Amino acid sequence: MSGRGTKGILAAIFLVGLAGCETVYKAATEERPLSVLVDDEVITTKIKKGFFDSVRPALALSVFCHQGLVVLAGVADPQIGDKAVAVARAVEGVKRVETYFLPGQPALLQDLQITAKIKARIIGDGALRVSQVDMAVVAGHAVLTGVVDRPEKIEQIMRHARAVEGVVAVKSFLQLKGR
Repeated sequence: MSGRGTKGILAAIFLVGLAGCETVYKAATEERPLSVLVDDEVITTKIKKGFFDSVRPALALSVFCHQGLVVLAGVADPQIGDKAVAVARAVEGVKRVETYFLPGQPALLQDLQITAKIKARIIGDGALRVSQVDMAVVAGHAVLTGVVDRPEKIEQIMRHARAVEGVVAVKSFLQLKGR
């Protein structure tokens, strides 16, 4: 086997290992029971597969699922958005679908920077875990999803997001554990 082939295999093993570590960390720090976390991941995967099968432009949307609440966020025209919602609602286990669609994303790099700054603020707050919060930032609009154990944490997370320069609006779909 060539050195290039060996390096490729080792890189693939490394990436799979990283993904596994992330999953283990997330399971260990999540407020959701492992069975709910797995159910939510299965729902997310089925929705993305549905997008691939029937609404390919919807693949660009962020898809989050926490305790059966699905949040679709990103750039979508009304027709694509409606089709994406229909796909999500058709997946078994989905309790509710919420959306946060915008007509365009003029500054993707700025949105990525905002996301990193919000995550850094959450990481810097000893009372919060970044693994409990998923987010999408589209045109400066921060969409937050996740599950926490206390209402004060929702407020803290939203405060951190609002404090980041460039954030235009914050929409929270954060939930309390078990609700």
